[in-house]
Amino acid sequence: MVFLRTIFIVALLTIGYSKAQVLVKPGEITYLEVKYSDTIIAGEPQNIEFKATDAFGNPSNNLGLSDKIKVVSNGLILDKLEIYPTEIKNGVFTLKVNGRKTGDYSIQFLLNEKPIIIKVQPTNALTPTLRFKVINNKADFVIITSPDTFLPGYPYTVKASFYDKEGNPIITKYHLNQSFVITANGNSKEVNINDFIGETYEYQIIPYLTKEFSIEVIDKSTNKKVASKVVQPEKQEIGKIDIEMPLDIEVGKPFKIKLKAYDTKGKLIKVYDKIGRDVILKTSGSGDLIPNKVPKEAFSDGVAEVDVIYTKSETISIYPEIEGSSKPVEAEKPQKEIKQEKKQEVKETPKSKEKTSIKLKFPSEVGTIGRLVELSTTEKGVSLKVIFSKRDLDYEIKKYEKEITINNKTVGKIVFFEEPDHNVKIDVLVDTKQYNVKYQLLPKNSVEVEIEEK
Repeated sequence: MVFLRTIFIVALLTIGYSKAQVLVKPGEITYLEVKYSDTIIAGEPQNIEFKATDAFGNPSNNLGLSDKIKVVSNGLILDKLEIYPTEIKNGVFTLKVNGRKTGDYSIQFLLNEKPIIIKVQPTNALTPTLRFKVINNKADFVIITSPDTFLPGYPYTVKASFYDKEGNPIITKYHLNQSFVITANGNSKEVNINDFIGETYEYQIIPYLTKEFSIEVIDKSTNKKVASKVVQPEKQEIGKIDIEMPLDIEVGKPFKIKLKAYDTKGKLIKVYDKIGRDVILKTSGSGDLIPNKVPKEAFSDGVAEVDVIYTKSETISIYPEIEGSSKPVEAEKPQKEIKQEKKQEVKETPKSKEKTSIKLKFPSEVGTIGRLVELSTTEKGVSLKVIFSKRDLDYEIKKYEKEITINNKTVGKIVFFEEPDHNVKIDVLVDTKQYNVKYQLLPKNSVEVEIEEK
């Protein structure tokens, strides 16, 4: 009897200290945890690690619960479009993501055709999609977009547009540090890619050439030429030569004659000293004009000033002829009375003031103009500012230049461009000692600038 009691107690002790072991498997994938950079540089793949967990944060590979996870993107390049349970090790898998064209993209993960929620670290933000922004890579090639021809002596705009290896324009630049050397008309200009807004860098030169010149772009890091272009001069034919003379002239006393050489389109021939010929001054009188020849070298920027005398008291006309040319030249023939002794007061007949106006119309897509204000007035011109009440920043306003002409005479130019605050500055570059500048805001998003002779 004692023996049986002992065995029973031992049995009880054995049962009291035994443990039940059960394997608890993770549940179905509920979340994907990820820490990543949402910016992709075009053409440079990014490896992203994901941790798949069930609803309680346990690593899960979904083994036995579903076949695969589908990966869907709206334009990114992925190294896999399906992720199988066997690829998920301790809940972890990787995905290589690449983008070629700049823009906004996203990735979505589907399990049994339903989106998997993504936890973005370190904030634990929950989202059904993973968003990315693809930005341009470094500049890889350049296109010179300057005009094919230039007018000698006039401003010419050198333009170079920069693109990455995927063909994206170089617009986002905070991650870049590149320098290029642009050579045009024998002068070099070093440009850092961060020195300008947009994909195009531009600046002005004034080539006084009668032959072609080359534009070249050199990558400073490799010292290799990445773009080149040959620019040809526009040919100018002599259309007319204007002569200006003083009001009072006396026999035997020097007086100044100013000659201006224009082409057939009414433009000053600023390289007349290189392409023109000597000018012979003819008169309608019986006296002598001394000297009666203006050498082409006397012209500078299309204008020559010479001192002459006349030997007889009479009313004469002076007109030019091109030496060695049988073709007549259109010219003003000013008639002047040459006085022997006394100067007589000459009364000028009031003439009507010459003027012109320029209208600038801004497309409604750009925005709505609210105000037009004057910034400053100097001897060199007037600066205005167009202030928008509404502005769509998806549209860029390109820099614009236009010569201001009155009766085929260039008196200045108007320039407008977008400022960093996305309003527009207008520079009316004229001699304000000779011209008045008026301006007004018109309906239909337009600005009118009027230039009038004083």
